[in-house]
Amino acid sequence: MAALVLAAVDGSPGSLVAARWAADEALRRGLTLRLVHAWPWPQHATPGLPGVSEVRGRAVDMPADAAQRVRADHPGLTVDTALMDGHAPAGIMAAAASAELLVLGRTGRRLGPVSRAVIHGVRCPVVVVPHG
Repeated sequence: MAALVLAAVDGSPGSLVAARWAADEALRRGLTLRLVHAWPWPQHATPGLPGVSEVRGRAVDMPADAAQRVRADHPGLTVDTALMDGHAPAGIMAAAASAELLVLGRTGRRLGPVSRAVIHGVRCPVVVVPHG
């Protein structure tokens, strides 16, 4: 496994809390933090069609925005980002294949369907950080 902590971000406040927790843990372990967002490229979308570039741009911005916030609170931490094409569970699981630890956020009282699918499909340890 690569020396990194992986956190999945989706633009929600809960995912930002999880990203900050993951940053603390990566800093403590001396590892890189990778923030990942999975985005399902529409099957019939062609680059250049109206609206497709803007939607993909927002998907790219999600981990970049979270990285900017995390870097501000964790100087010296190496943070990188990745956009995984595909549905969220599959994309996050693919990214987690090279992680020592996966961190997910939770907004409600229960795990969402993405978190449940990911937890059952990865081999690395998973931490679920509640929001609030």
